[in-house]
Amino acid sequence: MKINNLKKTYDKKVILDIDELEFEEGKIYAIVGANGSGKSTLIRVMAGTVVTDDRRKVDFCGKTHAYMPQRNHAFKMSTEKNVLLGSKKDDAAKERAASLMKELKIDGLAKAGAHKLSGGETAKMALCRTVLSDAQILLLDEPTAAMDIESTLAAEEIIRRVNRESGATIIMITHSLSQARRLSDMLVFMKDGKVVESGETEKVLSTPEKTETKEFLEFFGSDK
Repeated sequence: MKINNLKKTYDKKVILDIDELEFEEGKIYAIVGANGSGKSTLIRVMAGTVVTDDRRKVDFCGKTHAYMPQRNHAFKMSTEKNVLLGSKKDDAAKERAASLMKELKIDGLAKAGAHKLSGGETAKMALCRTVLSDAQILLLDEPTAAMDIESTLAAEEIIRRVNRESGATIIMITHSLSQARRLSDMLVFMKDGKVVESGETEKVLSTPEKTETKEFLEFFGSDK
């Protein structure tokens, strides 16, 4: 999947200005950058919830995609039914949903109203729902931001396993460089709506080429 000449403005202010960005199939990508760098706008454009200035859609080359926004929505139905939205809802899907909910420790809430879940529980539910879609490209906007450490590590294992077993390409925004290092193959650093640097995660984090990347890593590199 390749993005070319992508631009987005709000009230004449440039939010995104990306000349070229390519995503290799089957890799896990972490998109990082300070607040206001354009990360969430980029993933919303990719998901189709925000349109570019020329109203051109991102070409997924025939691949299906699913989007987990940072603010997850819970419909007024049970947690289990929320998780199964978008899936085949057959016995296999129900078994897989039960397994995922147990892994994230929300299986005890399966019959509870999803709209009454806490922020962290809603994020877990939404991750299960996104994974169960069996999409070939997963777009995840800070999927573990509302989770505690234990749940974050469990969620990361699910993301890693989905990538390994299904070959899905995963494009994830994260505020945690430690998470990017643990989970991603490739890293994209954004600033002021532009892609400053991209490449293999360990290489970018260890030996960045751009001054802006070095400054960002020096300032934010101590996160846990």
